[in-house]
Amino acid sequence: MSQTVDRALSILPLLAEGPADLGQVADRLGVHKSTALRLLRTLNEHGFVYRQSDQRYRLGARLFALAQEAMENLDIREIAHSHLVRLNEQCGHTVHLAVY
Repeated sequence: MSQTVDRALSILPLLAEGPADLGQVADRLGVHKSTALRLLRTLNEHGFVYRQSDQRYRLGARLFALAQEAMENLDIREIAHSHLVRLNEQCGHTVHLAVY
């Protein structure tokens, strides 16, 4: 596993808790501020984090756009199929999947 990618991805759940400054990110990752800054700058360049005017970082709009694309590309029937088969086997009744 890539330590750099792992550290960068670890920043995202941290910022999901709320905006954080460079020191907070470095402390949570257990790295020097220069390492945290390098990671944050890279994530910022790709739109995954945003640096606010108060110098704190928050999740960026690109992350939400990717999440939306992922949701749109999910095939709920494929995901649910094995669960529906198991439910049918357990209860012995016909099982249907519907979206309300």
